[in-house]
Amino acid sequence: MLSLDAVRRCVLKTIDEDIRSLQFRNVYLLYGSENYLKQQYKQKLKQALIPPDDTINFSRFEGQHADVQAMIDLAETLPFFADYRLILVEDSGFFKNGCEALSNYLPHLPSTTVLVFTESEI
Repeated sequence: MLSLDAVRRCVLKTIDEDIRSLQFRNVYLLYGSENYLKQQYKQKLKQALIPPDDTINFSRFEGQHADVQAMIDLAETLPFFADYRLILVEDSGFFKNGCEALSNYLPHLPSTTVLVFTESEI
């Protein structure tokens, strides 16, 4: 059985490989008490997916009152002169408290949208 640290290392290695190959998954969940690692990998994904001056294809939501319908609407919008649209969701509580609308939507997420969740607790 793998330890929690071994699982985390494996996940971080997978993210590094995704960035290197430019083959991204639709959803990433960065969680735990290691804020430095969460911030580091959030920035790595953002830099790999969105050019620094691109504000059109990047959206950020924060907190427990994040508008789920607005996230879904953005996710359905094709990226503008880019390969991907990045939606960053921070400390939403969705993975701790549940969010039925989002969990029902995730299987239908377009391949051009990447959702990155950074959570303290799940």
